[in-house]
Amino acid sequence: MKSFYTRLLLLAAIVFLSVPAWAQYTATGTVLDQQSRQPLVGAVVIVPGQTTSVATDAEGRFSLSAPTEFRAVRVQLLGYRPQEVALKAAGTPLSINLEASNTGLSEVQVIGYGTGTERKLLETPAALSVVTEPDLQRNNTLFLQNALNQVPGVRMNVRSAASQSNLVIRGIGSTYGRFPIRGIKLYQNGIPLSEADGTTSLDDLDYTTLGRIEVIKGPASTIYGATLGGVVSFQTRKAAPGTTLQLGTTVGEYGLFRTNTGIGVGTDQVNLLVNYGHQETRGFRDAHSNSRKDYVTVAGDFYVSDKQTVSILGTYTNVHDNFAGELDSTDYATNYRKTIPAYISKDVGVDAEITRLGLTHTYRFTGNFANTTSLFTTNSYTLNPTEPSFAHIQRGKRGVRSVFTYAPTLGSVPLRLALGTEYLANQDNNKRYTISTLGVAGALASDQEVKSTQTNTFLQAEANVTPHTTLTAGVSYNVVTYDIQDLIPKVAPAQSLTGYRQFKPTYTPRVAVLHSFNEQVAVFAQYSTGFSPPVSNQISLSTGPINPDVKPETNENFEIGSRGHVLGNRFDYDVTLFRMRLKNGLVSQTSGGITSFVNSGESQYQGLELALSGNLVPTEAAGQLRQLRPFVRYAYTDAEFKSYRLGANDFSSKQVTGTFHHLFTGGLDVDTRVGAYLNLTAQYTDRTPMSDNNARYAAAYWLLNSKIGVRNKLFGHLGYDVYAGLDNIADVRYAAQIALNQATPAGKPTFYNPGLPRNWYAGASLNYTF
Repeated sequence: MKSFYTRLLLLAAIVFLSVPAWAQYTATGTVLDQQSRQPLVGAVVIVPGQTTSVATDAEGRFSLSAPTEFRAVRVQLLGYRPQEVALKAAGTPLSINLEASNTGLSEVQVIGYGTGTERKLLETPAALSVVTEPDLQRNNTLFLQNALNQVPGVRMNVRSAASQSNLVIRGIGSTYGRFPIRGIKLYQNGIPLSEADGTTSLDDLDYTTLGRIEVIKGPASTIYGATLGGVVSFQTRKAAPGTTLQLGTTVGEYGLFRTNTGIGVGTDQVNLLVNYGHQETRGFRDAHSNSRKDYVTVAGDFYVSDKQTVSILGTYTNVHDNFAGELDSTDYATNYRKTIPAYISKDVGVDAEITRLGLTHTYRFTGNFANTTSLFTTNSYTLNPTEPSFAHIQRGKRGVRSVFTYAPTLGSVPLRLALGTEYLANQDNNKRYTISTLGVAGALASDQEVKSTQTNTFLQAEANVTPHTTLTAGVSYNVVTYDIQDLIPKVAPAQSLTGYRQFKPTYTPRVAVLHSFNEQVAVFAQYSTGFSPPVSNQISLSTGPINPDVKPETNENFEIGSRGHVLGNRFDYDVTLFRMRLKNGLVSQTSGGITSFVNSGESQYQGLELALSGNLVPTEAAGQLRQLRPFVRYAYTDAEFKSYRLGANDFSSKQVTGTFHHLFTGGLDVDTRVGAYLNLTAQYTDRTPMSDNNARYAAAYWLLNSKIGVRNKLFGHLGYDVYAGLDNIADVRYAAQIALNQATPAGKPTFYNPGLPRNWYAGASLNYTF
């Protein structure tokens, strides 16, 4: 009997001691990319202070259990900033949004060519670069060129203090006009910023509200329509979890002043950002280089259900910019800050109001079948006193973009199909008046109504032909039309400028293949084509109707590349070799005082693009240093006119006007656990020919920029960022924007829009999360 009680007590003790081992504490949830809202696979979820961890599955979901109670989880994934999240009451599942870092970029989710099938950058068969929010924040966010020029092969130039930007990708964009962007398609939150004729202005985009930029280099007409040089997709910053009030101010030299006031709401059902910004500067020129802008931005995602998401984008911009004018070589060398007197007397500049609205609806019919449709409209009114006329331009744009995606499995081969269309329609009313020496509008000189449309219908298919190899093929059908109405009756012998032109439909195919050797290295190759139509003033003949002979520019692009991680995932690399041939290049010719545009010859672009960055501080390091990140971006482009004759001149074998052989950006980012940080940047821009005959070059230059600050949180709710910066530290004289092939009536070239001398800025931002 004694033995029986002994065994019973022993069994009871074992059961009692085992109870804690049976007890389990569990957290469940989903990990998503903050910008794309796509699930992140392989994110590691850890109990802080313990070794217990689990990885997210293919849907980004996790279920983490531990034998002891825990109140938070830590989530980390290469390419994203680690985040610690408190558990919700009663075991409510977590929805965790990770913000992309500027290291480990190959793992970041991108949109790119996905058309609804977002994937890692490592798995994208294209020369695509990502500018994350940390990249945007490491410079003065008021000047987007500081961030975009970190992308290999990209140069953004600005004519005045804060307006009239020009964008060049792989040498495309420089020869198509002085200020509007051409040959490159731009989007914001999936809504086209570009017009139906292929031109784009960035003057109404509030750079301070951006959270990510994706840059496709090379033609992307297969799914984006009229492009030659590439596509730039801007994404508005997403709100952090909770309700956040945001205030920010930046001041600087030359009267720089900027304020931001906003609110962000981030829940499982809503992500909403509302922001008002006021910005002004007097510029550094002697006079008449001031800029004033007011921005309102409303961007939101509403997660109606597991099947439906509704997104909105609304922006309003009021612009007042004065221009100081281009300098000739003498003034550029001796009087860098000079303002051209005629620009003052005629009050040359621009006043504009731009309103943009977009509505996007995503419906997931099944787990592998979905549709995303966007409706959008833009309206603007611009007053532009300049030579040779005083322009009043009212511009309206409307359009739709709709994409169906389907991901079936054919046998054992996973497929992803995308079928879609994009339609853009502009109606522009252009009134031009004579302009007096005092900049006063006189008699009506021309009155035109220009209707332009662009339709792009595309089909793309992707197949995982092996577990490590993806084959992509696509084609688009593109139609561009112009309908120009001359509203001023003409009396013989003058001819009406009324005319209609539909360009021959253009087919633009693309084929790409990507092979991943492992989770660290991938290689890709692709062939793609593009096109860009003439704008309305390039097809109009000042002596009569529309030019029937001018054709769209087209190009063919072949590239091979590789990206991945090296040195134990500590460094990322991205390298691409490309060769591109441009046909039917548009050039202007003047005869008898009349300027017209013709297609002339071919140009060839070939080169190398390289990006390398990494964090020298291991993730598990316990010291005060959180990040020590060196980075290098380099591009070599050999752009040459292959056959280019203009009248009696033969420019064949000359360097393409406005292109650069060498572009380099390097830097160092230092970030500490207490929040102090330092960003250093060095940028080199090679010399560039300013005329087709290569007789004159703008000199090469280096720019050195720096920023220092401290950012952190107080009491878990109040976030702050206090900073100061010094740009163009060496006070280099350089041409920020070049007016190509320009000459005054006296024959003295006026090429140069000078860039900012050495200048400082400082600021602070506060955000309180409820």
